[in-house]
Amino acid sequence: MGKTARGRGDEIAPDQRKLTSIQATRLGALAGIDKDLFVGLTVAEIRDKFGWQVDARLLLFRRICGRVVKKDPVTGQSYPVPFATVHVEDTDCGLISYFPANWQWGWFFPFLCHRETLATVKTDRCGNFCVWIPRFEIDWILKWRKTRICFPDIFTRPSLKDLLQFDPTIPERGPFPPGPRPGPDPAPFSRLAALPANTLQALIGDGARGLTDRLVRLSESRSFGAPTADFEAVANARAFEHELPPPLPVEFRKALSQTVDVTGGKRTIDAAESIRSAVGLHLQRSSKELQNFDPRRYIGPFLRCRDVFIPEWHLIVDVPDITFRVTQDVDGDGDEEVIYAEGYFDVRWNSGAIPDVTLVANDLAIASQACDVPVVPCGNVPAIIFAGLHPLDDISYFDNVEGYATRPNRPQPGGPRPPAKTPFCGTLQLYGCVNLPGAVFYRVLRSTDNGATFSPMTNLPRVLHPAGGGAPVIETPADGWYTVLANPADWHPARMLIEWPTPSIGKNVLKVEVGDGAKNPQSASAPVAIQVDNTAPNVTYNKLAWRFVGESDAAFDLPSRNLLVACPVIHRGSPAQNIEVQFEVSVSAAHLRNAYIYSSGCGGGSFTLVGSAPNHTSHWHADVNDNSEILFGRYALAAGALEGCYGFSAIANSRAMNPAGSDNGHLVDWSYDPVFIYSHPGVSVSVVNG
Repeated sequence: MGKTARGRGDEIAPDQRKLTSIQATRLGALAGIDKDLFVGLTVAEIRDKFGWQVDARLLLFRRICGRVVKKDPVTGQSYPVPFATVHVEDTDCGLISYFPANWQWGWFFPFLCHRETLATVKTDRCGNFCVWIPRFEIDWILKWRKTRICFPDIFTRPSLKDLLQFDPTIPERGPFPPGPRPGPDPAPFSRLAALPANTLQALIGDGARGLTDRLVRLSESRSFGAPTADFEAVANARAFEHELPPPLPVEFRKALSQTVDVTGGKRTIDAAESIRSAVGLHLQRSSKELQNFDPRRYIGPFLRCRDVFIPEWHLIVDVPDITFRVTQDVDGDGDEEVIYAEGYFDVRWNSGAIPDVTLVANDLAIASQACDVPVVPCGNVPAIIFAGLHPLDDISYFDNVEGYATRPNRPQPGGPRPPAKTPFCGTLQLYGCVNLPGAVFYRVLRSTDNGATFSPMTNLPRVLHPAGGGAPVIETPADGWYTVLANPADWHPARMLIEWPTPSIGKNVLKVEVGDGAKNPQSASAPVAIQVDNTAPNVTYNKLAWRFVGESDAAFDLPSRNLLVACPVIHRGSPAQNIEVQFEVSVSAAHLRNAYIYSSGCGGGSFTLVGSAPNHTSHWHADVNDNSEILFGRYALAAGALEGCYGFSAIANSRAMNPAGSDNGHLVDWSYDPVFIYSHPGVSVSVVNG
């Protein structure tokens, strides 16, 4: 989404808020002054009264920013939650740490937690917020952790970068983000693919594949000239957005199932009390002291410290943190419901730059699929003017006859790039004008037969958020008639007519029609043609075969040399000999942008193109009808390369694009080359000696 203002705070300036009891205790401990002297005072008052007794740096503020989003459970796509209330809370907790043997993660069980609200802030239309935190709060957290060996790492939620084991000091792991392709398969993608299935499922919610898609799109966009994408934001995203259950001992699991095995049968037990007693023995504490401990309430996983030995169970008291709770009026009753809570260690506290935090709201949250919205000029007739942020009424951007965008993903014929025929994909926010005299309702009509017949689009929810905050308004008319808003500027997204989940492929002709209070049609807009294509390119492996260097090309066609089989293996002899692989694919798409093939190594060697052989490994469409291509290449592997698993992959990209603004295409006037839909098949081949 585009950059916007970072949320709206409450009416009180940060240095005019009175300290809570937790804050007074923390500042008193840092300053060496009785905490009771700070209770009820503001930072400004403390600065005036204790200016020469308290280190002035402690009375400064640092800005912590973040975003509230809701995830699509299928695609993993993030959508902003606008105008929600973020409650910033001071938290002190007792924690029981659990670091099970042979696991790379650790978990915490909170008990005896105390929270006090520091401030509240409203998210903006893009779900962004910022809040000012007193410097002494952050210093207290850092100092507390510094005095406890290893805890600065233990209290760190793992990011995607951590899961990929990124370490810039290890050369063979390479930089992040990966370099432009084609070329060797970037190491982060290989490591992502190697993660266990349950870990992938947990990555960025349940949309693990969506995250991979996002990384590929970012890489593709950067490779081919789109605005610089923020790889760091993706790499630093919290790997496990939701708490994952720890591997509790088997006896705990039996207790939680309310039964234990005994001679002659089973008997019911008090699960919580029995577990508290068992943990208390490890911690040398009574079960009464742990009465708020519940093994079903956990936080984690966290990075596990590896440089010291840690007991499996350990008690940590008065752990400080600043946490978040988010509320939103989701049912229109005037009261805000909790859409994010029980967050712990959301912020990676650092003495230097503090990364933005992302808070993933629960299923109750009402999100918006639009962030930035266009400025819609309106006259005295109905009109459809924008699809997302892309204009539909300007022939320098859009071919209204055929329905194609003409600037993104233009052909590359070897000279000046001619206009494109780029279709749209995904969900389109259509913006336009319906505020006309006598107009009470409006509907959007659609034709799939080039404007011969039209029918209304029905049962599509229109979600509008009051710009001043409050409950979103949702209309899902079965007859397609939506209410004309008296003042569209009071709502977000302003002047949005409809959110249209586009069909698979084809030309659609749309127009908007207004009606009176009885829904009698009054007037309609000029028709607008829109081409859509949500289909992925087709990639077919025609040939993948090998030979020893020195053999004739006929050896590629021997049955034993075909690698398009289950578990393909190349036996390169003992001693190993130089080999070559012939790789060929066919690529086709309704709207092909480009395609290429490449090989990847195993870390101990790599295939390289044979320069003397005919090779055609990449192609960008040269004209708007250039939608099919055959790519081929001959790759050589030296005898000294290590045995291992090598890869042969193809990527084919559609030129379809979504103009909602998530890739900032509007900031470059739509003259860019985005990727939204692609195919990426690959074949892994084992190379062994013998």
